[in-house]
Amino acid sequence: MKILILAIVFALIQSPGLADGASAPSSPDAPVVETLFSDGSTNTWSQADLVAALQLMNRKYHRDVERPDGRRAWHGELVMQTIDTNREVKIERYADGTEFEFPFEQPKPKTPAPTKSANVPARLAEARARRAAEAATTNTVNVVITPDK
Repeated sequence: MKILILAIVFALIQSPGLADGASAPSSPDAPVVETLFSDGSTNTWSQADLVAALQLMNRKYHRDVERPDGRRAWHGELVMQTIDTNREVKIERYADGTEFEFPFEQPKPKTPAPTKSANVPARLAEARARRAAEAATTNTVNVVITPDK
């Protein structure tokens, strides 16, 4: 995929109609570049074809790099992953040096899930509330020692 992108960009740069700041061909369908298929036959590209191909590849790239396996396919293996707590971002660096930053939030402490009281009998809801209140309070134990006579 990278080779195809480079070939199209190179073709755009090297095309005689677009080199050295020359104006684009008058018709978007006019041939701009010829490339070779793997069998040796020629493939003619117009400027509209080149623009459409670059737009497709751009969309594919951005769609792919949303997932870790897509980032790995485009940029190589993940070589470093750090968390910048000041900026609250996670930074991933890949083999080709490309870095991606993602928002990172500190993990929140787990809280017990609220009990569901909808469609529950009143006695059961009261018992659940009482149990939750008891669990939330600090338990104290008073030990009374009675000496043997």
